[in-house]
Amino acid sequence: MGTQKLDEFSRKVADSLFAQFPEWRKLARFELAADGAGYLQLEIAAPTEAEVDHGLTIATENGEVIVGFDYFHGHFFGQVGDGVRVGADYAIHFVSELVIGRMAVISWWHEGALVAFSTMEDGKALMEDDLIGPYDKIRIRSWRGNLNADRIA
Repeated sequence: MGTQKLDEFSRKVADSLFAQFPEWRKLARFELAADGAGYLQLEIAAPTEAEVDHGLTIATENGEVIVGFDYFHGHFFGQVGDGVRVGADYAIHFVSELVIGRMAVISWWHEGALVAFSTMEDGKALMEDDLIGPYDKIRIRSWRGNLNADRIA
């Protein structure tokens, strides 16, 4: 996919993303936002060992990067970061950490319904339990499957 149809923000994200993951360029789609701006849409199938219900998705609509994996999705805009990287730079860092197996996603369930989701880094969820409410199951998923777990609470 050529990036010339993308808005400036999406083009910069695509260039950075494809510099790290050139094989994803062939999976990229060009989409039009309601305002007519062109943005990037990617869907990457997860490896079998990830054991996820939904693969990796990346979109760059409205000046933010939206990343989804399994039951997680996050909006990475200018105020979202880790203290070193923010916005799109943090989104690309997050995707890289996920794909190399250092980051995972976690979801909490109650009676079969999703109640919350977050990310997990260094074995710790980035959302505190007291913000979640009642749950009876925790699902952890990683790109390589190395961090996967299902726990009954």
